[in-house]
Order: sequence, then structure tokens, then C-alpha cells
Amino acid sequence: MARQQQDCHALAERHGWRVVGTFTDNDVSAYSGKPRPQYAALMEAVGAGEVDVVVAWDPDRLHRSPAELEDFITVVERGGVDVITVQAGQWDLSTANGRLTARLLGSIARHESEHKSERVRRAMQQRAEAGRPHGRRAYGWTREYAPDGTVREVIVPEEAVVIRRIADALLSGESLRAVTAALNDEGVPTPTGVPRWVKQMVRNVVLRERNAGLRVHRGEVVGDGAWEPILPRDRWEQLRNVLTDPTRKTSTGTAAAHLLSGIARCGVCGASLRITFRRDVPSYRCSGGGCVIRKKANLDLLVTELVVARLSAPDATALLTTGTDSPKRVAAVAEADQLRARLDEAADQYADGLIDGRMLERITARLRPQLAEAEARSRVVNSAPLLDGLVRVPDVRAVWDGLSLSRRRAVVDTLMTVTLDRTRPGARVFDPEAVRIDWK
Repeated sequence: MARQQQDCHALAERHGWRVVGTFTDNDVSAYSGKPRPQYAALMEAVGAGEVDVVVAWDPDRLHRSPAELEDFITVVERGGVDVITVQAGQWDLSTANGRLTARLLGSIARHESEHKSERVRRAMQQRAEAGRPHGRRAYGWTREYAPDGTVREVIVPEEAVVIRRIADALLSGESLRAVTAALNDEGVPTPTGVPRWVKQMVRNVVLRERNAGLRVHRGEVVGDGAWEPILPRDRWEQLRNVLTDPTRKTSTGTAAAHLLSGIARCGVCGASLRITFRRDVPSYRCSGGGCVIRKKANLDLLVTELVVARLSAPDATALLTTGTDSPKRVAAVAEADQLRARLDEAADQYADGLIDGRMLERITARLRPQLAEAEARSRVVNSAPLLDGLVRVPDVRAVWDGLSLSRRRAVVDTLMTVTLDRTRPGARVFDPEAVRIDWK
């Protein structure tokens, strides 16, 4: 850009012209369609009669849009302004032939840009389908450059530990808020170098497809990446379910300060229970029409005793069943594997010249939605991380008392549905019979 500017100044000097202004839009292509502030300023100067001659390095530095060129012709012709370029000489836009030449050059320049863009997109697509990374270094990996020019991505152990730690905590029922606070309290460096972690940053880092070794192109997974994953695929899938599927999440909020708020339901209208204060005593109350109300301490104690008893039962190990061997899931996994194999085969056929790019795009467009649907059916919520350390231990109550509130809430929500019914008229003591517990 500096060299082109020098050439323009030299051309003006040879003609004895005084340069009244230099308008340069660095890093903004004339073809991109993005706003060019300096070009807009030039047009204002021409329209205001402040310019006699416009000097450019090449016609395509001015425009590559036919519509933009037409506006330029109108303004220049109205102001009687000459146009001269270093590469193509003078543009006489006052004559029909001059305008025709300008339009032809503009069309050719646009065609070249579009053709180049197509080549770049195809190269990017091929790179993605080969699993090769693109862009800047991703948090968790670094790049090693071999003497032959090849690039290999290798895991950065200290960063991978952070990603796995976040995943483990979230799968065990910790909230995003709690995980974020812990990272900040310990001074763990952030991926971007900013002083503190925020919840969205934690979420984005742990949910990236590349953590599971998946290559994404234009928002879609196109295959396996050519790097070692940090998280196993099934664990990443489980994490995605926890964070993105509200019907299957194991943590019911990041700001809840009570065991059952937002989890327990009203048996009359179905609304959730929220905390209220009745004569300065915290109580759970129906958030809908206030249909039911109970002292918080009594309801928390009942639910806690039931959870501890269930986790202490001889058959508690059955709670760790993941469902990974269910016939429906096995069939969905097999279908997804078959679809991935077909996509890989199509990519090989394209590489071998047996099919062209258009055919590859058609195959990909048809198989990708089928693969996404099969993968969705293959996902099973695994309760094992959430209940880790709570089953097959000598003293479940001691472990339970040592858990964070967010994890206890997640365990309750995973094991049972709590419904609060109305009590008998005139009842003045807590009635456990008016609390329905449905084990999941």
C-alpha cells in the first residue's frame, strides 16, 4: 500500500499537480462491499469541488462494483474532474468510449475477484475436509513446524488441564458461575489474556467442537481434525447436552441460593417453587398463584434424607447406568458411523478426480443433516460424573454435606421430581404425605 501511494504521488509530481489530500482505506478491499470511509471522503471532496484530478494506482483500487462505478462516473462528470491511474493511464469519463472502457475494466476486475474468491473457498473447503486447522492458534494446542514445511498441532498440557477441569466440574453438577469464580480465584490465565474469566468465555472454551477432535467449516462439522483431541467424543457430547439442552441439563441455574427453588413444582398449577419469607421464616411458595407454601427447612430436610437414603441403598450402583448399551443408541451410533464413512468416501472420490466439486457438495448437503440427526439420537445423558463419589462410599451423608449447593441441586434434579401438594385443612405441622417424590 505504501508503494502504491508513493507511485501516485510521483505521478502527480510529474504533472505538476499539488496533492490536496490522500485517501487510503487500508485492509478494506474495493470488492468486499464493506464501508470505505476514506473513499466516501474522496467522493465528498469531489462533489464539493475541492478536487480537480483523482489519481489512483489502478482502476480496481477505486471500485470493483458496477453500481459503485456508476455513482463515481456521475459525480466525476458533474464536477468536471479528471481521473488518471498509474497502471492504466487516463480515464476520460466525459465520453461514451471512456465510460465504456471504465465499465469493461470494472467488469473484468470483478470477474477476477469473484473467480479468486471461488478458488479460495474451494481451497478452504478442501483444507477443512482434510482435517487441517485454519486461523490462529487455538487455546489448548500449539503448532510445531517441521523442516519440510508441514505443520502439526500438539496439546499444551497446562491449557488442556484447564479445559478438562472445566468439563469435569460442569459434568459433576457445578454451575458455570461457580467454575468461573474458581478459575478467577486461583488466577488461572484466560485464553485471550484479559484479566478475568467470564461465564461466556468458560462456556465457549469448553463447548468447542475441536476439543473432541472435530473440524468445523462454515459453522458445520465436516469431519475429524488432524490433531489429538483433549476430550473424548462421548464426554464432549455429554457436556454439550448439559450446557445446551434445557430438558436434559443437570444444573438448573447459576444463581440459585436454595436447594429446591426452581426445581420443586406446585402440585396444583405446576408452577415452580420460589423462596419467600413468611414471618421472617424462609419458605418455598408456588410462583404461580401462591397455591402452596412450606417452610424451607422442613422440605429441604425431607428431600435430603430421601436422597441420602437412595444413594446409600445396596442397589445404588444402578444409578450409574449410562444407557450407552440401549438398542436404540447402538443403532444410532452405527448409523452415524456409516454416514461418516460415506462422507469420507465421497471426499476420497473427489480427491481422486472421480467426482467434481458440485457432486461433492450435493452429497455433503444430503448426508450432513442425516448425520446430525443420527448423532442427536446417539447422545445419552451419563449420570456417572454427577454421582461420582456419592455411590459405594462408607458415609454418603458426610460426602453430601461437603458438596457445593449447585452440585446438590443437580443431584436432586437428576434423581427425582419433587411436587408439593396442598395439605389437609387446618394442618399446622409439616406433612410429608403432602410431598410427592417421583424417582427418575
